[in-house]
Amino acid sequence: MTAIKRDFEVLSSNNASQAQKLASLKFLGHWVGDIHQPLHVSFEDDRGGNGVLVTGEGGTSNPHSAWDTCLVTKAVGADVGEAATDLLKSITPAKVESWTRSKPMDWAYESFVIAEQAQTKYCVRQVRPVNTLRGK
Repeated sequence: MTAIKRDFEVLSSNNASQAQKLASLKFLGHWVGDIHQPLHVSFEDDRGGNGVLVTGEGGTSNPHSAWDTCLVTKAVGADVGEAATDLLKSITPAKVESWTRSKPMDWAYESFVIAEQAQTKYCVRQVRPVNTLRGK
């Protein structure tokens, strides 16, 4: 949460250079992506989705890798730097105002609620007969 705030402040600063703003924009994209990835804010033992295998267009990986790499590449292409530069040029006061209506903690909570939902099928409580729990 503090990294999001710090990089947002750099983007909002009149004193930061374009290079600093570009670096902060890239990091901000990563942090905001992380906080919206439900496995990143769900349960400590799932390691942010690193221990879960998924398959799709990008091949076999884990949700964390797919979220950080495959989905970004699919959305903006291979040149993330060019896309970030274009986005940086398009930031207007109205966009900044719309981005500040909610807080990063709200985004994290929304992601956690998604991870817990039954239809997500991520956190499924499995009830086993008592005798299997005792090794019988």
